[in-house]
Amino acid sequence: MEYTAQNLEYAVSVFYNGEQQDRAKAHAWLTAAQRLPEAWNFVWELLQPSKGTEIQFYAATTLHTKILRCWNEVPPESYSQLKEKLLQAVIGYSKGPKIVTNRLCISLAAFILQQGSSDLAEILRPLSTTENTSLLLEVLTVIPEEYNSMTMGTYLRSKNRAALNEASCMVLDDMLRYLQSVYNDYSCQPPSEETVQSWTNAATCAASWLSLGEEDALDCATTLPERAPLCRALHTAVHVLCTWNEAVSDSALEACEACLSAVRAAGTAGSAHKFAAAARALLADLAALAAPLFAKNDSPNSLNEELLSAVITCCVSVSECHARELVQAAEEEEPGVRTLLQLLLAAQAAPGHYPLHETRSNLVFRLWYTLQNEISHTSDRTRKMNPLWQEVFTQLLMTLVKKSEMPPESALSRVDQELLRCYRQDIADIVMYCFIVLGEASWALVESAYACADTAAQREAALHVFLALADAAPHAHAPPALGALLQHALRLAAAARDADTLTTALDCLGAYATWLSSLESAEGAALGRECMRAAGAALQRCPAPAALALRKLCVDCAAPAAALVADIVGVALATDGDAWTRRQLLSAAGAALAACEVSQAAPLLRDLSRRLVADLTAQASEGGKCGAAECVSLMSALSPQPELALQLFRELLPALHLLPNNAQLTQPMFQILKQTIGAVMDNIEPIVEDVAKLIIAGFETQPCPVALDVVKLFTVLVGGLWGGAAGVLRLAVMATVRALAPAAAEPPSSPSGPSGPSPAVCAAPELAKELFAVLTALTKKMPHVMDWIEDLLPDLVDLALSSMRAWEARAAAAACCWLAALALHRARALHPRAPALTHAALSCIGGATPRNQMEPLAELLLALNRAQWLGEGGAKAAGGVEVGDLGVWLRVSLAHAGFPSTHATDAHKQKFIQAVLREKSSKRRLLESVQEFSLACRGLIGTEYARQSIASKQMIA
Repeated sequence: MEYTAQNLEYAVSVFYNGEQQDRAKAHAWLTAAQRLPEAWNFVWELLQPSKGTEIQFYAATTLHTKILRCWNEVPPESYSQLKEKLLQAVIGYSKGPKIVTNRLCISLAAFILQQGSSDLAEILRPLSTTENTSLLLEVLTVIPEEYNSMTMGTYLRSKNRAALNEASCMVLDDMLRYLQSVYNDYSCQPPSEETVQSWTNAATCAASWLSLGEEDALDCATTLPERAPLCRALHTAVHVLCTWNEAVSDSALEACEACLSAVRAAGTAGSAHKFAAAARALLADLAALAAPLFAKNDSPNSLNEELLSAVITCCVSVSECHARELVQAAEEEEPGVRTLLQLLLAAQAAPGHYPLHETRSNLVFRLWYTLQNEISHTSDRTRKMNPLWQEVFTQLLMTLVKKSEMPPESALSRVDQELLRCYRQDIADIVMYCFIVLGEASWALVESAYACADTAAQREAALHVFLALADAAPHAHAPPALGALLQHALRLAAAARDADTLTTALDCLGAYATWLSSLESAEGAALGRECMRAAGAALQRCPAPAALALRKLCVDCAAPAAALVADIVGVALATDGDAWTRRQLLSAAGAALAACEVSQAAPLLRDLSRRLVADLTAQASEGGKCGAAECVSLMSALSPQPELALQLFRELLPALHLLPNNAQLTQPMFQILKQTIGAVMDNIEPIVEDVAKLIIAGFETQPCPVALDVVKLFTVLVGGLWGGAAGVLRLAVMATVRALAPAAAEPPSSPSGPSGPSPAVCAAPELAKELFAVLTALTKKMPHVMDWIEDLLPDLVDLALSSMRAWEARAAAAACCWLAALALHRARALHPRAPALTHAALSCIGGATPRNQMEPLAELLLALNRAQWLGEGGAKAAGGVEVGDLGVWLRVSLAHAGFPSTHATDAHKQKFIQAVLREKSSKRRLLESVQEFSLACRGLIGTEYARQSIASKQMIA
């Protein structure tokens, strides 16, 4: 379809109103139209006032896209004409539609930036009239936003930054002038809507210019003291609007949010933290502004919740930026800063349940880490912490206990439940910051909160905070309050019926298992047994949390677990819960058995084995999900007792032989074998043949990544002790190569051909990655193992060459790593395929694979250069310098015109060959050469992208 205005209008109509399939086609066609040079002409026809809003918006978007992406299509002599057309369009749409006006303003901003912002004042002069003030402010607002988001070269960005910095002072002065009306007398009547809108526009524009460059704004044109008058005007605007509005909403709320956003930007921009006096004054002003608002609106479901959130966000951002001054001023008892600190604590303690009644207390979380960090640094320097911070963080900790309370479950939607879960996790993080300041007093404070609790929700909240403190529990030391809280958790675990309370109590028992294990007294062992009994008794009421708690306790508390081993095994046998719960209970039983004498544990383990054999048999015949995963859990837990692990494997063996008959069960079987080998380690001889038979059977059915990992462990453990290890490795490698063969690309082209191989698609990238990872590990650790599979090496090298050209990065990287290891440790085996390997590597560098795969290719070239090829066709360069065959292979491949791409010149190739042959030690230096040659082959040398890439690597180096 021809790209005419009529056809474009029709396509836009289809995009907005057609069927889904037609809309996708219309979108693709309209996007293609934007790339045409003719788009510079048809946008003006589509921007006529008589056209529909959708068509006008498409035209304005196309214009913006062309200025951003196709600026090179505009000849310099047409810049003036394009500027005039842009200004006419912006002025013509001054009355809307708003969406079109905004896009045209952004297009004008992009035009200004493409010219380096050098004539900013001259370009905007037509908008400087009174009737165009709103347009001027909108264009000024989007210029910094466009600068922050626009892709441009280093020179153009520097030029723009210098020009915009120079203009920044004047723009901010103008915004302050627009805001002078905030000081008018509004005692009798509120400001008009037009005045409020002007405040909004000016504040938004000021915030945009103050955020110019974002994190790079260290060279901000104004200092914090110079921005103080602007901040005072913004504060005054918020005060006026809040005075005249009981419920601040609509345009008044928008203005307040814009003013507070500008204050936040002014208080944090550039090097604001360097101006201590101005920072303290700003913090005091924020306190004076926020105090009456909090006093008036600090209630659940406040009508001004959004306004309070904006105030809190501003206070938190400025306080974070000036945390050091806040801490010092608070310690020096400056009233304004002290007031702000109390307001932030009050915001954290916002009345009502989050997120039902308030959505502002979560905004203060991030400040407490910054404050705690600054307080800790100050204390390190002075060796004494100011008592003020004990008071502040005590108040904060008690607030966190209160805010942890769970609202009624029926009142929460699914979204609210997720918000509350994240909120309580944030509370748990802040609790640890409180502990850093308060130390062991934290447990006493939480215990007092528990003692004062009147409801189940309050007790659960105290336990939630107690749970958060678990990682800080002192080793081998039992503060009285900690023990009391654990006793509370024990009683609730035994008696509670409320699901939230019971879950939190059980989580506490499991979380303090490590601490219980550190108590060597008889009382500690008794307490551990009580916790285990409580967790076991709660399995019927709360299965998953109880099972998890029991597992943690059994793993960490060996002596109590050994004393209760029969009960724990009985619970594991009796529970028919979900698969996850069963795995936790089997892990608990395994840990308890491992803590016992073998003679005591063996008969109990036999009972568990019979149950697992039945489950495995059922899984093999019926395809169920219970069996293999439970065996893995139990075997892993038995690792401390290899004799028990051997017993379990022997008893499972008849059922394990059934698993390879089902391709879906080979991976679970290999998971069991992996855990078995890890558990028995040095005592594998009695079962080595049984393990080997299972490995072979599994590979004959379905090779998988975990199977290759098992082969690696097996080979490393028994390769030097058992003669059959070579056969197992050969069969595993052969089966894997067969599985990968259908996915392999055509054999790599000969170095005599001018073109490189095309990218391959690896259908099983994880399997290929694991194969080459295993081969790499064995080649490096046990090079003689390659002799076992010497006849397979040609096929393996061909497979590696194919994988190296694949776009699956991990498989390609693993293939390169193995080929590099083979070159260093078994150069003789690689030598016949080395020319083809060199050619394939050059093809990948030249564009056959993505640029993010250059590092493994550089590692491969380094290995090929360091390999000992002499005696296998090696050579010496003139002058007797040893270079090996790599130089010959590089020159032969690169001698072909157009290889590895038409962009690579003879000079590029010669420079690359010399760089590769010269480097035998530093992968970093070789990587730089590889990346530079890759850029040349892709036609990117000389572009801004290439300059930035090379400069960034040199800076890192």
